[in-house]
Amino acid sequence: MHRVLTSVAAAAAVTVTATVIGMGPAVAAPAAQVTAATMGAGQASAAPPAALPKGFLLDEAKVDGPSRPWEHLKLTDSLKKPLEVNPCDRRAAHDGRSASRTFTYVAETVYRSEQVVLYPSERAAKAAMRSVRADLAECGTGGSGADRHSYRWKSTGIGDEALRIGGFFFENRSRSVIVRKGSAVAVYVRTGLVTKSLPVSQFRPLIKDARTMAAKLCDLPGVCRR
Repeated sequence: MHRVLTSVAAAAAVTVTATVIGMGPAVAAPAAQVTAATMGAGQASAAPPAALPKGFLLDEAKVDGPSRPWEHLKLTDSLKKPLEVNPCDRRAAHDGRSASRTFTYVAETVYRSEQVVLYPSERAAKAAMRSVRADLAECGTGGSGADRHSYRWKSTGIGDEALRIGGFFFENRSRSVIVRKGSAVAVYVRTGLVTKSLPVSQFRPLIKDARTMAAKLCDLPGVCRR
């Protein structure tokens, strides 16, 4: 994620496209990294995986709306796109997901994204959240000069489990909220002011969207056990 934001900060000088996302160097997966094999074990009795209906994301309609020449909007259903909270800059996801959709917006120094990922079971979604925490611990501080970065994070009372995360980079900062509800995970990211104490007031728009999506996810069959 920090390499993405470095590219965004330089967008005034070069043309930025949404393909910059997730282009950092591959990093060896930690022990907590989730694999499709580990998450598929023992799931024979799980409910059939849900699909993401067209227009499900809160910002999805913006892709087909009006935009200015310096705005770059993209929507992808790629199962390989890493989670938008990606401190280790992994090139591809290998977490056994059954569906995924990511909206990204890039404009000069602004980056925004919304992502929803469905997993075949609640167990698999919990493993994905554990992997995020492990990556934050492993790659939360590093780099030097223009590549230096650090992350801070706190638990947040949304859905079944959630984190609010501040990213601190050479020329930019980011705010992220990641929430799990049942067998689904949603991520909201925005560049902008954030301080190291991560006050809730700085995350309110993202928390609002994450809470809205957490409730919406339960409308999908098999995501929330009732």
